[in-house]
Amino acid sequence: MICPLLVSVLSLVVSPCLQEEIQMTRHELINFINTNQSNWTAGDNFPEITSTEVLKRLNGVLGIDPDPEYQVTLRRHKIGKTKMPEFFDARDAWAECSGVIGYVRDQGQCGSCWAFAAAEVMSDRLCIATGGQDKVMLSPEDLLQCCTDCGLGCDGGYVNKAWEYWLTYGVVSGGDYNSNTGCKPYSALAYLYKTTPPCQKRCQLNYNTPYEVDKSFALSIYKVSSEEEQIQMEIMTNGPVMTTYTVFEDFYSYQRGVYHHVAGKYMGQHAVKIIGWGVENKIPYWIVANSWGSRWGALGGFFKILRGVNHCGIEEYVIVSDKSHSSQMLPLPLLIVTLPLVCKVIIFFAKF
Repeated sequence: MICPLLVSVLSLVVSPCLQEEIQMTRHELINFINTNQSNWTAGDNFPEITSTEVLKRLNGVLGIDPDPEYQVTLRRHKIGKTKMPEFFDARDAWAECSGVIGYVRDQGQCGSCWAFAAAEVMSDRLCIATGGQDKVMLSPEDLLQCCTDCGLGCDGGYVNKAWEYWLTYGVVSGGDYNSNTGCKPYSALAYLYKTTPPCQKRCQLNYNTPYEVDKSFALSIYKVSSEEEQIQMEIMTNGPVMTTYTVFEDFYSYQRGVYHHVAGKYMGQHAVKIIGWGVENKIPYWIVANSWGSRWGALGGFFKILRGVNHCGIEEYVIVSDKSHSSQMLPLPLLIVTLPLVCKVIIFFAKF
């Protein structure tokens, strides 16, 4: 006997993410989605005048840089007999960090999802690692400006290089556009004018902490194995994760329910963070935070997507860091460089 949950999932899997393109207007597409399936609801999230090019720009993942220098190690958890809970939400599991984990940001018109998803997961993991002491919003602006190896800024970036940058150089704090919070809040240049800001290694005026002191660092970075239970164990043990997936035209109209691709053309690759999972109407899903603002969709900027079948590549490339730390502790690469100098200074003064 096949369980009802498996039947529900299989009925979606037979309609793969890559389907024949159907040419429709936005309203025709919304009507088509709502008429031909009932697992998720579509509606208007963007003004009718929003062009296809503007929508495509929101998906700023260029891919994974193939350079061996930037490849991260694969980490697998020992699952054993561990039974995953049916529902899990990082906002509840780490209540002291719920305000950080549950905060939805807005990348504006810049193709900076790669920087936003990375900064969001970095912020979550910093808060979790410090037991809620560091409720800091790390700055996607800092990655966008100064990680020149990350790609093309507002025209897209490589997700693995964003994490390498955090590991090696650190990332400062920075809130949303127009928030005036942190060292480097999101700029009007990126939010409104889809232009990559020049790198400035200093904090905004009236922010009292120096740029280098404001930084936090990753201890290490790694890729999570793409099996469903491996991703679940990683989230349940260490916190939210960053992932990428393929976006089709229908996704922009998501309101509620468990998303699976129905119709519409390919629009690009997007980066987001997964914070948990659950089951709705017998369909397993991931809980995902988008970076298109809290007014996108009907779930405050979050969405649910089919879980366990790598739908649209959502489970293909999951990347995170080990427990992070603030700049009061030097990162390992910097520690290796500075330790000999520190030792020489100590020996010098010991002579007197």
